[in-house]
Amino acid sequence: MATNLSSKAQAELGSLLVNTPELVNLLAMLPKENLNDYPLLQKELSSKHPNTKKYNKALKDKLFTKEEFRDRVFARLDMFAYEMAVAMNTDYLIERVSLIVGDDISKIDELDINEIGTDVLQRVLTDLSSAVCKEIQPKADHPFLAERGRIDHKFWRHADKAYAAYVEGYNTQAALDAWCQLNLHTRCPQSFIRWLKAYGNPAEVAEWMSYVN
Repeated sequence: MATNLSSKAQAELGSLLVNTPELVNLLAMLPKENLNDYPLLQKELSSKHPNTKKYNKALKDKLFTKEEFRDRVFARLDMFAYEMAVAMNTDYLIERVSLIVGDDISKIDELDINEIGTDVLQRVLTDLSSAVCKEIQPKADHPFLAERGRIDHKFWRHADKAYAAYVEGYNTQAALDAWCQLNLHTRCPQSFIRWLKAYGNPAEVAEWMSYVN
């Protein structure tokens, strides 16, 4: 299928194609699965990248170890996770920990995974995953803010109710669609379940709250 690009988009594409270093750098940053059909290209985009060479040379010259580099990366990820976590509703986590430690806050430092509970930790990780999607996806990815196409405002203005139904067990497209027809008198968009897996509860999405108010 041919893709009809505007003249400006064609000009940008042409500029990218003739600028080999910029194109190579762009391809190198793509998720690896996007280049599965080009294994040699995928390998060399990484191994021959200037920064990869600098990194390997630094290891060879013992400027730092791989473990030190890894720890620095995870320290940065810790900051990302903390900033997102404090913006989330984590009352369920606080309640679980308070049941264990009571008023002895020092005991928190000694808790292990089993004490906090794998179910709680899995929920934290799921919520963090949704928070990451909220951070990196532009507003245009929200169907209710789309500038083109038909928007079912009758559904999206009650998306919080559809989300509650999903949580209660109507978690397939067919089941949720039937629920929406009965309770919201409209159909459930095919994109809704995919959207809520990325963003979670609509009531916790700032753009949706602005949209309905």
